[in-house]
Amino acid sequence: MRILFLSFLLIQTWTTLIAQQANVLITGTILNDSIGEVILEINKRYINNTVEEYSATLNTTQNFGIACRVEIPQLVTLRYGEKSCQLFLEPNDSLYVEFDSQTFPEKISFGQRAKDNNSLWQNYRKEFPKDRIVFNYRQYRKGIHYYKIHQDLDKVMHQTAPADFVQLLKTERRRKESMYRLFKEDPDRQLTDEFKTFIQTEFDYDQWLKLLTYGDVYQGRHRLDTSFLSFLDTALVLNDLSLGNENYRDFITAFVHYRCRYQANSSKSIYTQLYHYSKNYLAGRTKYFTMAQFLATALRKENPAAILPIYEDFIKENPYYELDKIVLDPFQKANQFAAGTAAPDFTLKNAQDEVVQLSDLKGKVVYLDFWASWCRPCMQKIAALQALKPQFEGKDVVFLHVSLDRSQEAWRATLAEKQFTGQQLFFDPNHSKITEDYNVLSVPTFFLITKEGNFAFTPSSVDSKELELALLKLLQN
Repeated sequence: MRILFLSFLLIQTWTTLIAQQANVLITGTILNDSIGEVILEINKRYINNTVEEYSATLNTTQNFGIACRVEIPQLVTLRYGEKSCQLFLEPNDSLYVEFDSQTFPEKISFGQRAKDNNSLWQNYRKEFPKDRIVFNYRQYRKGIHYYKIHQDLDKVMHQTAPADFVQLLKTERRRKESMYRLFKEDPDRQLTDEFKTFIQTEFDYDQWLKLLTYGDVYQGRHRLDTSFLSFLDTALVLNDLSLGNENYRDFITAFVHYRCRYQANSSKSIYTQLYHYSKNYLAGRTKYFTMAQFLATALRKENPAAILPIYEDFIKENPYYELDKIVLDPFQKANQFAAGTAAPDFTLKNAQDEVVQLSDLKGKVVYLDFWASWCRPCMQKIAALQALKPQFEGKDVVFLHVSLDRSQEAWRATLAEKQFTGQQLFFDPNHSKITEDYNVLSVPTFFLITKEGNFAFTPSSVDSKELELALLKLLQN
């Protein structure tokens, strides 16, 4: 009976698949189900600036089916309640998943075409786990690029001499490749060529990204010369099938930032330089993906009018039309927040539990920023701003600092310790949509608002003379 039902389910699902122009089918069974639903999340921000989510309700025999579309071989996330696991999918894939609700995600069995790919991936992640908790990572700024390093790896990088660190990475690499080789040589296993490319990319770019991070972030501490990063001259092997791998994307971005920092041209904005370096030295979909990333960031950080030439260049030349959305969204947002447009009104409470409303501050210049106590760059920027504030005492300037801390306790503890001045406000997502209205995707983020309540052109840096001059100019208008 179960086999007959599953066959019927497959027919139904494939019908839906064709209707949706999907190219991947996931079916599964959950034993001892207590939730009744699974969710598949596909992060396509690197393709079209979206995250697709598919949900499936379990039937009476605890089976489910999901039809979806995958353009590039990549990892996706299968969620069951508050638990989740990563799966590897590629175009035209089929995967059967079975697990017990009590032992998920530690124990999963697979079937269909993608069976062996995912069996190896699950074993690999158990042996070499990756922490997905963002608060366990530290950020280091080099130029305008932020390296993200797990706190445990950060300690190792801090304490380990260059030769020992290189050897450590080689030893880790050998362990990974030994595990992969044993699995691949098993005659009962069949890995697809796409997965072989993905896992090789995982090994290569994980190692190279760690080396680049170590050599760039800890260059001064370990007294490194440029020869340490000489591997960059030959390491980069562009493969568009690797774009679905996060290590590949992170390395490409860091690589271009590093190269451009030592070829800086002060007559052009850094984002324009990054864009043109990518255009001149990269190739294929990887080239246009990287150009799109830098252009999108530029549209969020720079005056949209100054970025218009490279925006028009990208729209004209990009042959991968799905990548257009990466730049179209921030372009529209940039115009939404362009100088002269009205700043969305909001009401929040400050540290004294008083109501602060933006519209009540008309007639004053408003500096508005978003921060959190767990964000090291945020803390540095607010500390730098403290030295600037005395120049504007008694003048029509208001400094509003909106905390995105997860708890009021952490926020208040930081205020008590640091003695930050200005209006300190707390964001409660249950009572405000300010982060949505201001499109706050990350922190730190800040805006300048005119006396009339409109957006002003906002400098890209908060710790420079440029901000002081911008505030003085707005006071004169």
